[in-house]
Amino acid sequence: MDDMLENMAARLFADRSTPALIRAVEAGTGRDQFTGLWQEIVATGLCDSLVDEGKGGSGLGFAEILPVILLSGRFILPLALAETMVARALLADAGVSVPDGPIVLATAVSAGAADRIETGVIPLAATAGFALIDDGAGCDLFALNPADLIRAPGRGSLSAQVSVARSTSLARLPTPLVSLRVVAALLHAAKLSGAMKRLLAMTVDYGNTRVQFGRPIGKFQAIQHQLAVMAEQVSAAAIAVEAASPETGYLPDPLRVAVAKERTSSAAAIVGAIAHAVHGAMGISEEYDLQLFTRRLQDWRVADGSESYWSGLLGRAVLAEKSGSVIDFIRTRLAT
Repeated sequence: MDDMLENMAARLFADRSTPALIRAVEAGTGRDQFTGLWQEIVATGLCDSLVDEGKGGSGLGFAEILPVILLSGRFILPLALAETMVARALLADAGVSVPDGPIVLATAVSAGAADRIETGVIPLAATAGFALIDDGAGCDLFALNPADLIRAPGRGSLSAQVSVARSTSLARLPTPLVSLRVVAALLHAAKLSGAMKRLLAMTVDYGNTRVQFGRPIGKFQAIQHQLAVMAEQVSAAAIAVEAASPETGYLPDPLRVAVAKERTSSAAAIVGAIAHAVHGAMGISEEYDLQLFTRRLQDWRVADGSESYWSGLLGRAVLAEKSGSVIDFIRTRLAT
């Protein structure tokens, strides 16, 4: 089943989530295009992949849909498909009707006024129709309007903070067994992994075709060294994401997610820098696609906590262990 989903998603994303579409969405002129793409995605049944079969879904586990999430990163899909998959499963489990439109996952970060709930910066909030927000005591589903969004600065950013009146909640769900911050962090780690793999391929290809001093720059030892470091980071990130993906269900282990998000966020800084170093001035030109990917890397790198946040969480967990070494902690807590 996962191979069928992966092949279907790969064809759809390759055909529709193109650099031209990304540019149009970022410019604010591609609403009809990404609305059509979303309708095609919904028609495939991907959005309900994690919903139990008895409730109208496919009943798959996270590990089975991981290839699709990786692809959404590889093609920098401008819609919150992965988040919608999880949100629909949570809503179905709670007996709440599923709304039409992409749903982002968020965590309340500010008490603010008693009648409002506010979040941090959420990637793809600008193209979402709804937000499922975890306030620590439960989750609320909100419809998003332009007035609710505080768009993130930066050219072409699709990220935004959300500030909504609590009274506009469409539904209240019980507190999930794993916080939405943890779940969203794993989704962004997987997207980072997929995008970095694409960046590696782009950079290797550029190194093999860009000729300088009579030969491809990829033949120079200095460039080969940088590409080797890049490949090492991409591979480590992929392994960490796979290890954090739950084998059953769709709610992950928080400490494994901490490792995955720390590793992918750390790798994103290195991979993005090397990609631009190898491409030179070409990489920052508006007409070239590299900057589309590296800008998204930065969005996902800090989403739901950057590498420093998650490394701090891991460090506190290790220090809280009263017996055993760090190796024992890794073996018993992270590798089982």
